Amino acid sequence: MIPAIENLPRVKLGFFPTPLTEAQHLSSVLGGPRILIKREDLTGLALGGNKCRTFEFLMGHANEQGYDAIVSTASSQSNWCLQAAAVARKLGMKPCFVLQKGVHTETQGNLLLHNILDSEVEILDERFVAEKIEAVADRLRSKGYKPFIMKQIAAGLVAWVNAADELIQQLKENNIKANYVILANGSGGTQGALTVGAKYLKADYKVIGFSVAHNAKDAVASTIEMANAISEYLGLNTLLEQDDVEVNDEYIGEGYEIPTKEVIDAIRLVAQTEGIFLDPVYTGKAMAGLIDLIKKGRFKSTDTIVFIHTGGIPALFAYDKEIVR
Repeated sequence: MIPAIENLPRVKLGFFPTPLTEAQHLSSVLGGPRILIKREDLTGLALGGNKCRTFEFLMGHANEQGYDAIVSTASSQSNWCLQAAAVARKLGMKPCFVLQKGVHTETQGNLLLHNILDSEVEILDERFVAEKIEAVADRLRSKGYKPFIMKQIAAGLVAWVNAADELIQQLKENNIKANYVILANGSGGTQGALTVGAKYLKADYKVIGFSVAHNAKDAVASTIEMANAISEYLGLNTLLEQDDVEVNDEYIGEGYEIPTKEVIDAIRLVAQTEGIFLDPVYTGKAMAGLIDLIKKGRFKSTDTIVFIHTGGIPALFAYDKEIVR
């Protein structure tokens, strides 16, 4: 582990290291390159996902501060909020969410799991969310709770600097030289932290993100900003510059949470070749982009690519109409 991370407050929530598995059949169907999948969907918390890493450190911070309830927000089928609810229940905290009205608000997918977890959930138009979050926090305080308003901050995202170390060790142990690491880019935090870790540890691979919502210019700027905040928080003296961050915005489609035909095709292909399910919002778009760039010759058949499967599988069940043919 990176020394600056060793003594940070942390609670154990997941199973690490997550497996690094060979996607041999998928690679063969695509005619190369060699593809390995880093199975963050197998972290073990609430059907898995990459947020589990973040929450180990974020909730370590929360425990130190004595919080006993959480309040957070994201879109209605948010993986972040679903895993946050599971963490809250596991740690004996009250889970409350003010969700932004997204494409799917039916009680299915992540919202069905919130129901099972008995999360307190309100779904509102985005413009009302910030005010409502404060109102929920005030109500909790009036009832004697100490609420933690959860969001992506450096204290949690250090987990993905640590994940870079984990991945590098796995590659070394298996005598694998990776050329690229591919993942979905939402807010930029995961890619930023992973890239800071790779740069600090002098990894040989290039990290490439596929944006699921924002244009490349904004996504790169956000990724660099978050990455440098993480680096400063850890005292690494490893700052990212423009050339360190690559984000592709050509596979967003009509917008966030709206899968394209190519996304559905990618989900089906990975399931039918590897028995692995991707989600329709993040990993589906990243895989659709990877497949298209392989076909266009961006990657050589001799390259080795690590694809980060960030989880989010429950959302599939809310997208049955888009997926079923």
